[in-house]
Amino acid sequence: MYVKKVVALCLAGIIVVGMIYTHPAFAHNFGGDQSATFIAKTYEIKAEVNQVAKNIGNADSIGYYADALNEYWNANDTKEMGERNSLLAKEIPDTINATLEAAKSGDSASVDSHISDLNGYLAEALQARVDPDKANNSTIQALAVAYVSKEVLEKYGTAINSTVDLTDMSNMNMNNMKNGNNTGGMSSSGSMNGMSMAPQPQAIVDQNAYDNSIALAMSAQQMFSDVASKNPSNTYNSKISDAFTKLISDLNAKADGNTIMMDVHEGIHPGLISGYNVPLESSSTTAGNPNAAVPEFPLPVLLTLISVAGVITITRLKGLR
Repeated sequence: MYVKKVVALCLAGIIVVGMIYTHPAFAHNFGGDQSATFIAKTYEIKAEVNQVAKNIGNADSIGYYADALNEYWNANDTKEMGERNSLLAKEIPDTINATLEAAKSGDSASVDSHISDLNGYLAEALQARVDPDKANNSTIQALAVAYVSKEVLEKYGTAINSTVDLTDMSNMNMNNMKNGNNTGGMSSSGSMNGMSMAPQPQAIVDQNAYDNSIALAMSAQQMFSDVASKNPSNTYNSKISDAFTKLISDLNAKADGNTIMMDVHEGIHPGLISGYNVPLESSSTTAGNPNAAVPEFPLPVLLTLISVAGVITITRLKGLR
Protein backbone atom coordinates (compact mmCIF):
# COMPACT_ATOMS: atom_id res chain seq x y z
CA MET A 1 0.00 0.00 0.00
CA TYR A 2 2.86 2.34 0.90
CA VAL A 3 4.60 1.65 -2.45
CA LYS A 4 1.42 2.43 -4.35
CA LYS A 5 1.10 5.78 -2.61
CA VAL A 6 4.71 6.67 -3.41
CA VAL A 7 4.28 5.72 -7.07
CA ALA A 8 1.03 7.68 -7.27
CA LEU A 9 2.67 10.78 -5.79
CA CYS A 10 5.62 10.48 -8.21
CA LEU A 11 3.31 10.19 -11.20
CA ALA A 12 1.25 13.14 -9.99
CA GLY A 13 4.43 15.18 -9.65
CA ILE A 14 5.53 14.33 -13.19
CA ILE A 15 2.14 15.32 -14.58
CA VAL A 16 2.19 18.63 -12.71
CA VAL A 17 5.70 19.43 -13.96
CA GLY A 18 4.60 18.58 -17.49
CA MET A 19 1.63 20.93 -17.17
CA ILE A 20 3.54 23.91 -15.79
CA TYR A 21 6.67 23.46 -17.89
CA THR A 22 6.75 25.91 -20.75
CA HIS A 23 8.55 24.79 -23.87
CA PRO A 24 11.28 27.40 -24.21
CA ALA A 25 11.29 29.52 -27.35
CA PHE A 26 15.00 29.78 -27.94
CA ALA A 27 15.83 32.65 -30.30
CA HIS A 28 17.52 31.63 -33.51
CA ASN A 29 19.93 34.57 -33.67
CA PHE A 30 22.42 33.19 -36.12
CA GLY A 31 26.08 33.98 -35.89
CA GLY A 32 27.39 36.55 -38.32
CA ASP A 33 29.53 35.56 -41.27
CA GLN A 34 30.40 37.89 -44.13
CA SER A 35 30.69 35.07 -46.65
CA ALA A 36 27.24 33.66 -45.80
CA THR A 37 25.80 37.17 -45.84
CA PHE A 38 27.15 37.82 -49.32
CA ILE A 39 25.97 34.45 -50.66
CA ALA A 40 22.49 35.22 -49.30
CA LYS A 41 22.65 38.70 -50.82
CA THR A 42 23.22 37.36 -54.34
CA TYR A 43 20.18 35.07 -54.09
CA GLU A 44 18.04 37.85 -52.63
CA ILE A 45 18.97 40.19 -55.49
CA LYS A 46 18.16 37.51 -58.06
CA ALA A 47 14.78 36.92 -56.43
CA GLU A 48 13.99 40.64 -56.51
CA VAL A 49 14.91 41.26 -60.14
CA ASN A 50 12.93 38.19 -61.19
CA GLN A 51 9.94 39.76 -59.44
CA VAL A 52 10.61 42.99 -61.34
CA ALA A 53 10.39 40.99 -64.56
CA LYS A 54 6.93 39.78 -63.50
CA ASN A 55 5.71 43.32 -62.90
CA ILE A 56 6.84 45.19 -65.99
CA GLY A 57 4.93 48.44 -66.36
CA ASN A 58 3.56 48.29 -62.79
CA ALA A 59 4.98 51.43 -61.21
CA ASP A 60 3.88 50.54 -57.68
CA SER A 61 5.46 47.09 -57.74
CA ILE A 62 8.63 48.31 -59.43
CA GLY A 63 8.97 51.00 -56.75
CA TYR A 64 8.62 48.36 -54.05
CA TYR A 65 11.30 46.13 -55.57
CA ALA A 66 13.56 49.11 -56.19
CA ASP A 67 13.50 49.77 -52.43
CA ALA A 68 14.15 46.08 -51.73
CA LEU A 69 17.09 46.00 -54.14
CA ASN A 70 18.51 49.13 -52.53
CA GLU A 71 18.36 47.27 -49.22
CA TYR A 72 20.26 44.29 -50.60
CA TRP A 73 22.80 46.31 -52.59
CA ASN A 74 23.68 49.74 -51.24
CA ALA A 75 26.56 52.19 -51.35
CA ASN A 76 28.53 50.19 -48.80
CA ASP A 77 28.25 47.05 -50.94
CA THR A 78 29.55 49.02 -53.92
CA LYS A 79 32.44 50.35 -51.82
CA GLU A 80 33.41 46.89 -50.57
CA MET A 81 33.16 45.39 -54.03
CA GLY A 82 35.35 48.20 -55.35
CA GLU A 83 38.10 47.00 -53.04
CA ARG A 84 38.06 43.64 -54.84
CA ASN A 85 36.86 44.42 -58.35
CA SER A 86 36.24 47.99 -59.53
CA LEU A 87 34.48 46.86 -62.72
CA LEU A 88 31.88 44.82 -60.82
CA ALA A 89 31.46 47.68 -58.35
CA LYS A 90 30.19 49.71 -61.29
CA GLU A 91 28.39 47.07 -63.34
CA ILE A 92 26.23 45.56 -60.59
CA PRO A 93 24.45 48.75 -59.41
CA ASP A 94 24.30 50.09 -62.98
CA THR A 95 22.66 46.89 -64.22
CA ILE A 96 20.18 46.86 -61.33
CA ASN A 97 19.19 50.43 -62.19
CA ALA A 98 18.98 49.61 -65.91
CA THR A 99 16.70 46.67 -65.12
CA LEU A 100 14.36 48.91 -63.12
CA GLU A 101 14.30 51.61 -65.81
CA ALA A 102 13.52 49.07 -68.53
CA ALA A 103 10.72 47.63 -66.40
CA LYS A 104 9.23 51.08 -65.89
CA SER A 105 9.20 51.70 -69.63
CA GLY A 106 7.66 48.31 -70.36
CA ASP A 107 10.69 46.98 -72.27
CA SER A 108 10.54 43.27 -71.34
CA ALA A 109 13.31 42.27 -73.75
CA SER A 110 15.75 44.69 -72.15
CA VAL A 111 14.69 43.55 -68.67
CA ASP A 112 15.50 39.94 -69.54
CA SER A 113 18.83 40.95 -71.06
CA HIS A 114 19.83 43.02 -68.03
CA ILE A 115 18.85 40.22 -65.64
CA SER A 116 20.99 37.78 -67.60
CA ASP A 117 23.93 40.17 -67.39
CA LEU A 118 23.33 40.76 -63.69
CA ASN A 119 23.33 37.04 -62.93
CA GLY A 120 26.74 36.80 -64.56
CA TYR A 121 28.08 39.75 -62.59
CA LEU A 122 26.80 38.29 -59.33
CA ALA A 123 28.48 34.97 -60.08
CA GLU A 124 31.76 36.84 -60.64
CA ALA A 125 31.17 38.84 -57.47
CA LEU A 126 30.87 35.64 -55.45
CA GLN A 127 34.27 34.53 -56.68
CA ALA A 128 35.72 37.94 -55.86
CA ARG A 129 34.18 38.31 -52.39
CA VAL A 130 34.01 34.76 -51.03
CA ASP A 131 37.07 32.55 -50.62
CA PRO A 132 36.71 29.12 -52.30
CA ASP A 133 37.01 27.21 -49.03
CA LYS A 134 34.07 29.16 -47.60
CA ALA A 135 32.06 29.12 -50.80
CA ASN A 136 32.21 25.32 -50.74
CA ASN A 137 31.64 24.98 -46.99
CA SER A 138 28.25 23.38 -46.27
CA THR A 139 27.87 25.21 -42.94
CA ILE A 140 28.42 28.60 -44.60
CA GLN A 141 25.98 27.67 -47.37
CA ALA A 142 23.35 26.51 -44.85
CA LEU A 143 23.82 29.72 -42.85
CA ALA A 144 23.09 31.68 -46.04
CA VAL A 145 19.87 29.66 -46.39
CA ALA A 146 18.94 30.63 -42.83
CA TYR A 147 19.54 34.31 -43.60
CA VAL A 148 17.21 34.22 -46.62
CA SER A 149 14.55 32.32 -44.67
CA LYS A 150 14.53 35.11 -42.09
CA GLU A 151 13.90 37.58 -44.91
CA VAL A 152 10.83 35.50 -45.79
CA LEU A 153 9.49 36.05 -42.28
CA GLU A 154 10.18 39.77 -42.45
CA LYS A 155 8.38 40.19 -45.76
CA TYR A 156 5.41 38.05 -44.74
CA GLY A 157 5.07 40.03 -41.53
CA THR A 158 4.80 43.19 -43.62
CA ALA A 159 2.34 41.50 -45.98
CA ILE A 160 -0.12 40.68 -43.20
CA ASN A 161 0.64 43.80 -41.16
CA SER A 162 1.71 41.70 -38.21
CA THR A 163 1.92 43.52 -34.90
CA VAL A 164 4.82 41.28 -33.83
CA ASP A 165 8.21 40.56 -35.35
CA LEU A 166 7.95 37.16 -37.06
CA THR A 167 11.73 36.81 -37.10
CA ASP A 168 11.71 36.84 -33.28
CA MET A 169 11.00 33.31 -32.15
CA SER A 170 9.92 34.45 -28.70
CA ASN A 171 6.75 35.82 -30.31
CA MET A 172 5.72 32.35 -31.44
CA ASN A 173 2.83 30.58 -29.71
CA MET A 174 3.82 26.96 -29.25
CA ASN A 175 0.16 25.91 -29.09
CA ASN A 176 -0.43 27.45 -32.53
CA MET A 177 -2.83 29.93 -30.96
CA LYS A 178 -5.89 27.71 -31.14
CA ASN A 179 -7.74 29.91 -28.64
CA GLY A 180 -9.35 31.87 -31.43
CA ASN A 181 -7.59 35.15 -30.75
CA ASN A 182 -6.41 36.98 -33.85
CA THR A 183 -3.62 39.33 -32.85
CA GLY A 184 -1.96 41.15 -35.68
CA GLY A 185 -2.29 38.28 -38.11
CA MET A 186 -0.88 35.74 -35.69
CA SER A 187 -3.83 33.35 -35.85
CA SER A 188 -7.00 33.03 -37.86
CA SER A 189 -8.34 29.84 -36.32
CA GLY A 190 -11.42 29.93 -34.14
CA SER A 191 -14.23 27.99 -32.60
CA MET A 192 -18.01 27.99 -32.45
CA ASN A 193 -20.07 26.14 -29.87
CA GLY A 194 -16.96 24.22 -28.85
CA MET A 195 -16.29 23.05 -32.41
CA SER A 196 -13.02 23.88 -34.15
CA MET A 197 -13.26 25.87 -37.38
CA ALA A 198 -10.92 25.53 -40.34
CA PRO A 199 -8.36 28.36 -40.51
CA GLN A 200 -9.30 31.14 -42.89
CA PRO A 201 -6.78 32.71 -45.32
CA GLN A 202 -4.94 35.60 -43.75
CA ALA A 203 -5.84 39.05 -45.08
CA ILE A 204 -3.01 40.44 -47.22
CA VAL A 205 -2.51 44.18 -46.83
CA ASP A 206 0.66 44.45 -48.94
CA GLN A 207 0.54 42.32 -52.08
CA ASN A 208 4.08 43.17 -53.14
CA ALA A 209 5.52 42.05 -49.80
CA TYR A 210 3.40 38.89 -49.99
CA ASP A 211 4.65 38.02 -53.48
CA ASN A 212 8.16 38.83 -52.33
CA SER A 213 7.92 36.46 -49.35
CA ILE A 214 6.99 33.58 -51.67
CA ALA A 215 9.77 34.45 -54.14
CA LEU A 216 12.37 34.52 -51.36
CA ALA A 217 11.04 31.25 -49.89
CA MET A 218 11.41 29.57 -53.27
CA SER A 219 14.91 31.01 -53.59
CA ALA A 220 15.86 29.68 -50.15
CA GLN A 221 14.38 26.30 -51.07
CA GLN A 222 16.53 26.18 -54.21
CA MET A 223 19.57 27.21 -52.20
CA PHE A 224 19.01 24.35 -49.79
CA SER A 225 18.40 21.87 -52.61
CA ASP A 226 21.83 22.80 -53.95
CA VAL A 227 23.38 22.31 -50.50
CA ALA A 228 21.62 18.96 -50.02
CA SER A 229 22.74 17.69 -53.43
CA LYS A 230 26.35 18.22 -52.35
CA ASN A 231 25.72 16.48 -49.01
CA PRO A 232 23.46 13.54 -49.92
CA SER A 233 24.30 11.54 -46.79
CA ASN A 234 23.09 14.21 -44.36
CA THR A 235 20.18 12.66 -42.48
CA TYR A 236 18.48 16.03 -41.96
CA ASN A 237 18.03 16.74 -45.68
CA SER A 238 14.58 15.22 -46.04
CA LYS A 239 13.29 16.94 -42.90
CA ILE A 240 14.49 20.36 -44.05
CA SER A 241 13.19 19.79 -47.59
CA ASP A 242 9.78 18.81 -46.23
CA ALA A 243 9.78 21.91 -44.04
CA PHE A 244 10.45 24.13 -47.07
CA THR A 245 7.65 22.43 -48.99
CA LYS A 246 5.27 23.09 -46.11
CA LEU A 247 6.43 26.70 -45.78
CA ILE A 248 5.74 27.47 -49.42
CA SER A 249 2.39 25.66 -49.27
CA ASP A 250 1.38 27.67 -46.20
CA LEU A 251 2.51 30.92 -47.81
CA ASN A 252 0.41 30.19 -50.87
CA ALA A 253 -2.53 29.38 -48.59
CA LYS A 254 -2.04 32.72 -46.77
CA ALA A 255 -1.62 31.00 -43.41
CA ASP A 256 -1.54 33.00 -40.18
CA GLY A 257 1.74 34.45 -39.01
CA ASN A 258 2.20 31.92 -36.23
CA THR A 259 2.00 29.03 -38.68
CA ILE A 260 4.64 30.60 -40.91
CA MET A 261 6.85 31.23 -37.88
CA MET A 262 6.57 27.59 -36.84
CA ASP A 263 7.41 26.45 -40.37
CA VAL A 264 10.69 28.37 -40.21
CA HIS A 265 11.62 28.38 -36.52
CA GLU A 266 10.57 24.80 -35.76
CA GLY A 267 10.82 23.20 -39.18
CA ILE A 268 13.73 24.71 -41.10
CA HIS A 269 16.09 26.31 -38.61
CA PRO A 270 16.51 23.37 -36.17
CA GLY A 271 17.42 21.11 -39.11
CA LEU A 272 20.03 23.58 -40.36
CA ILE A 273 21.45 23.95 -36.85
CA SER A 274 21.62 20.22 -36.10
CA GLY A 275 22.35 18.92 -39.58
CA TYR A 276 24.79 21.54 -40.82
CA ASN A 277 26.19 22.98 -37.57
CA VAL A 278 24.86 26.45 -38.35
CA PRO A 279 26.15 28.67 -35.52
CA LEU A 280 24.09 30.85 -33.23
CA GLU A 281 25.14 34.09 -31.61
CA SER A 282 26.75 33.55 -28.23
CA SER A 283 24.04 35.72 -26.64
CA SER A 284 21.44 33.10 -27.49
CA THR A 285 22.13 30.93 -24.49
CA THR A 286 20.03 28.20 -22.99
CA ALA A 287 21.15 26.37 -19.87
CA GLY A 288 24.69 27.59 -20.52
CA ASN A 289 24.78 26.23 -24.06
CA PRO A 290 25.15 29.05 -26.63
CA ASN A 291 24.35 26.75 -29.53
CA ALA A 292 21.29 25.10 -28.07
CA ALA A 293 18.45 24.71 -30.54
CA VAL A 294 14.80 24.04 -29.99
CA PRO A 295 14.41 20.49 -28.67
CA GLU A 296 12.91 18.29 -31.35
CA PHE A 297 10.95 16.36 -28.71
CA PRO A 298 9.37 18.77 -26.18
CA LEU A 299 9.84 17.81 -22.53
CA PRO A 300 6.14 18.21 -21.59
CA VAL A 301 5.19 15.59 -24.17
CA LEU A 302 7.85 13.21 -22.85
CA LEU A 303 6.71 13.68 -19.25
CA THR A 304 3.09 13.10 -20.19
CA LEU A 305 3.93 9.90 -22.06
CA ILE A 306 5.90 8.60 -19.07
CA SER A 307 2.99 9.41 -16.79
CA VAL A 308 0.42 7.71 -19.00
CA ALA A 309 2.65 4.65 -19.37
CA GLY A 310 3.07 4.46 -15.60
CA VAL A 311 -0.66 4.66 -14.96
CA ILE A 312 -1.37 1.97 -17.56
CA THR A 313 1.29 -0.32 -16.07
CA ILE A 314 -0.01 0.03 -12.53
CA THR A 315 -3.61 -0.54 -13.67
CA ARG A 316 -2.67 -3.72 -15.51
CA LEU A 317 -0.62 -5.05 -12.60
CA LYS A 318 -3.49 -4.37 -10.26
CA GLY A 319 -5.85 -6.20 -12.61
CA LEU A 320 -3.66 -9.30 -12.57
CA ARG A 321 -3.93 -9.64 -8.82
